[in-house]
Amino acid sequence: MRRFVVVAALIASSALARADLIGPALDAVGGGGGGGSGSGSGSGSDQVANDLIDWAGEPQVTALPALLQVAVRQAPALQNARYDIAIADAQISETWIRHDWTIQAQANGAKTLSAFDGLAVSSDQYGGTLDFTRLLPTGGTIDLHGGISYSNDTFGPLGSQTLWQDLVTGGITQPLLKGRGEWLYDANEKKAKLSRDSAVLARRLAAITTVENVVSSYWDLVLAERQVAITEQSLALARERLRVTQIGADAGKTAHSEIPAVEQIIATREEDVLTGELAVLQASIALRRATGLPIGRGELGLRVDSTLDIKEGTWDLGGLVERAFAASPELAQLADQKASTTVDIDVTENALLPQLDAALTIGPTGAEGSFDATAKDLAELKSVSIVGSLTFSRSIGQHDVKGRARELRTQREKIAVNAFDLRARLAQTMTTAVAQLELAQRRVVLSQRAIELAKENIRIETDRFNLGTRTNFDVLNRLEDLRQAELREAQAMVDWHKAEVVVQSLTGDLLPAFGITVD
Repeated sequence: MRRFVVVAALIASSALARADLIGPALDAVGGGGGGGSGSGSGSGSDQVANDLIDWAGEPQVTALPALLQVAVRQAPALQNARYDIAIADAQISETWIRHDWTIQAQANGAKTLSAFDGLAVSSDQYGGTLDFTRLLPTGGTIDLHGGISYSNDTFGPLGSQTLWQDLVTGGITQPLLKGRGEWLYDANEKKAKLSRDSAVLARRLAAITTVENVVSSYWDLVLAERQVAITEQSLALARERLRVTQIGADAGKTAHSEIPAVEQIIATREEDVLTGELAVLQASIALRRATGLPIGRGELGLRVDSTLDIKEGTWDLGGLVERAFAASPELAQLADQKASTTVDIDVTENALLPQLDAALTIGPTGAEGSFDATAKDLAELKSVSIVGSLTFSRSIGQHDVKGRARELRTQREKIAVNAFDLRARLAQTMTTAVAQLELAQRRVVLSQRAIELAKENIRIETDRFNLGTRTNFDVLNRLEDLRQAELREAQAMVDWHKAEVVVQSLTGDLLPAFGITVD
């Protein structure tokens, strides 16, 4: 039973190979092949391996679900998306200003001193007003107004005149054309909600992209580990072949010239193992980067389960494409952009209408020589003021409004073009992924058949070698055929899994498949 290890302690071992593969590789390179008879290099190789372990650190054993949880928790794109949603919520609340009441108070006073034909004349005037105003859902404005004023005019010895005036009114101003309508009253909030919907979709898209990158990097690591394991197995078979050949040569049954061919293959396979271990290390670092795990001295290697398998199945391309359209966050974002632009168009085109506002103010008034008398008149409604008006205005030309409306309509047409192009790209990506799934399934079947035949051919060539009709070169070629078939099988299985991830991301099944929620 084998276990896999990466370079710098990500090294795999098997029943036929040493636990430290870097050491024997360096033994073979530095001390020669010689069927393992070289000496004097083992301790130096062990020191190199220990240095690499100290540099890279022990590989961290992990699994895909744990990696995904870390990625979702730490991904900068998802953190920024959460902030964007919070900002959108704040922008929605900003639009609620239209529900607020506005209070305005004003106090004034004036004193005038003058002389008229030798008489001293003075005038004192004081007053104050208080208004409560609020926008109405119809687009109008309501105003509750209260006012009081006091005046006292003195004409020297001729006496003085005092006047108190009170006024309480309620007024409403209602646009009849431009600016009228509840839809216009709610337009800013509707746009803000669409912006929030787009932010939520952006968070979902970021989650899908993050998970897809992590899963794809995970399968790259699985493939790299699997390739190293296959090459290690091939190396073990070559070493066993060398042992058998040496026994035959020592017994005089096999020519010594058969040994160098095996030693060459062993050296080549050891180099392949080292190259593969570097690929494992690179895949581990890439997976750490995609997940958000630390990268540094002592924190490089990852070890995952390299078991490979695929599921048999058929794929309904038409149904998958339609599901991709329905689940696409990007298409939904374009739909929100189109709806927001439509709101802007409606608001802008409303500004093309003439301004026609009706206003009505009604309320009691009082004017007496004392405050008490004035208040009594006000309470008894002895005098009621009713004022109405109709105001019309219109800009001639309105080039700015017309240009803005034309700009917005063009932007909406551009969004429609982008949506059409995005649908085509989604269909293309889905079609390619489904084709890769179907092809990978067939490749796996063919590779498995090739593996069976390669094993049979190894047995046949070995028998022929024992009969003296074949050389080690022929046997080793069959061993290489086996290795290549196993590598193709592993590549096909990983390609199948990566294509499956693409399909799941397009249909919206990727996050539920791993139990991930971003709400």
